[in-house]
Amino acid sequence: MPSQVILRLKCDQYLIRYLETLYGDQPIVFPKKSHFSKFLDVFLLQPPLDYVETDHGENTLSILLPYFEDKDVRSYNYLTKKRQEAFINEIRKHFKITYRSEIAKSLVCGLDRQDALAIFIEKYNLSQDTWDFLEKDFQRYLKLRRYHGLSKINKNSSD
Repeated sequence: MPSQVILRLKCDQYLIRYLETLYGDQPIVFPKKSHFSKFLDVFLLQPPLDYVETDHGENTLSILLPYFEDKDVRSYNYLTKKRQEAFINEIRKHFKITYRSEIAKSLVCGLDRQDALAIFIEKYNLSQDTWDFLEKDFQRYLKLRRYHGLSKINKNSSD
């Protein structure tokens, strides 16, 4: 059961839509044992006395904080700028792993990249504005795989 305390962070729109697809509408409620809940448990602080919450408009990610064993979320409901960036980066990493994995699976199933990308965008309710970003990211991923030899399957040392 989550608390009634909401944490608001500045976040890219595509990440917000991704989280909403996974966890439901905002405010996002992470499962108690999720990686994101554990991250919040470790990094939440008491807000400074002069803290004023900032509204980031449509780029505001609202998270309904769960109850933690060691922290009272009525008092510990603040992330410093660095901690916010680290948390958003964790979300971004999760997104990239999911994205690259799903696109690769679609390609293995015989879809072309454009169709795989369109299906991913539809599945996670992403804006068409993300198309170029996702296409470029997947290109970089393929180059990295080739560079690091990850695409070689069962390379025999006697070859």
